Amino acid sequence: MKRTRIALFSAAALLAAGAAGCSSSGSSPAATGSATPGSANFGVNATGTVQFWARTVSKTLAQKLVSEFNATHSNLKVKLTLTSINDDTTSLATSIRAGDPPDVDGLNDIDMPTFTRNGSFLNLTKAIARLPFASSLSPGHLGLATYQGQEYGLPYWADLSVLWYNKKLFTQAGLNPNDPPTTYAQILSDAQAINKLGHGINGFTFAGDCEGCLGFTVQPGIWAAGSYLTAGPIGNQKATITGNQALIQALTLYRDMWTQHLVPNNDRTDDGPTWGQDFAAGKIGIMPGGYGQVEDIATPAELANFADTPLPGANGGYSTFDGGDDFAIPAAAKNPSGAWEFITWVLQQAQQEQYPNLGATPIRTDLLTPAYSAAHPDDAVALKALAKGYAPVGLIYNQAFNVPQGPWFQMFTTAVYDGNMTLALQQGQSGFTQLLQQAAS
Repeated sequence: MKRTRIALFSAAALLAAGAAGCSSSGSSPAATGSATPGSANFGVNATGTVQFWARTVSKTLAQKLVSEFNATHSNLKVKLTLTSINDDTTSLATSIRAGDPPDVDGLNDIDMPTFTRNGSFLNLTKAIARLPFASSLSPGHLGLATYQGQEYGLPYWADLSVLWYNKKLFTQAGLNPNDPPTTYAQILSDAQAINKLGHGINGFTFAGDCEGCLGFTVQPGIWAAGSYLTAGPIGNQKATITGNQALIQALTLYRDMWTQHLVPNNDRTDDGPTWGQDFAAGKIGIMPGGYGQVEDIATPAELANFADTPLPGANGGYSTFDGGDDFAIPAAAKNPSGAWEFITWVLQQAQQEQYPNLGATPIRTDLLTPAYSAAHPDDAVALKALAKGYAPVGLIYNQAFNVPQGPWFQMFTTAVYDGNMTLALQQGQSGFTQLLQQAAS
């Protein structure tokens, strides 16, 4: 499954807020008896048809799941509709406003808060609590689906950031390929050693003109230190840029990579479409990126030289960006019980264990067993990181991180390329504060 590895900006995500604001905030009609999320028969022996909308980025996974579900359920069928990643939020918001939404939607998890605060989705808190594996569900995905302590969605599939490295180049540089970096200092020293190989080899790489790529790969190191760029609940969030040592350390690492010429010169203009191709070609020692990103573009022979490890913090620890999609049941869904039966079937171990072969990472940390690790060693690293994953919960992510003029990229550019950390932090604090204030008004 070819996947776009980050929550790339779409104007539709901004427009969706207005349309979703006109959504129904009441309870949804029960097409299958009187089952509601708080009842024991919710999602049990449902009948009829479930309308499932999924983004095209999960096409392979969605088609396989729907096909298998329909083959094993005679009284309940799922009809799949694929939505474009460029207008999926607008399509969903429009359907909600018209009172004719799908029964279940696979929504980019970063866009969940736009809808949860408007009462667009069914409150699934009680239903989720009854799941025997509830405690193993991806915390970052659940966090994005939570509003005022209530859960309005749950994970569908994960798209996680990791640290890729070239084992062959590690060996050639005199490094231990079984000892990947676990701190910023080790990332830097390993990159320096590999860079000395010359002959077009670079120690490190990053997509330096792709604001979304950088948000996906740089932030986990900050979170690994227990630090975040914003704090507080939606509607009362504050920017925490000034004096943020974990942020300063992350920006300093990338500044060192740039000034010491440990990265290709064209990293500065890499805006995403070719991101990772130099690593797949065997020319790069270390690359922060998506787990599936390298799996998608490298051949089996090339993959044999690569391995991944969790994205570390400056002094250890690790985290990951919890990208991917969440399941949500619109409040006006016609068959919510059927939707929940489908969702819980997808989350069962038998279906989750198919994910790696379909280009996705499971969303249950309890699947990380020795057998799973042996069968899927690279994905096991991503699944390990899932337990400590995070994604910023709020209403400003696209404006802050996924546009060139946003405060995140402005701050990164000023710190890394211009070398002015003081001004960069001022720009970040001011820019994030302005967006948060606008979102709260």
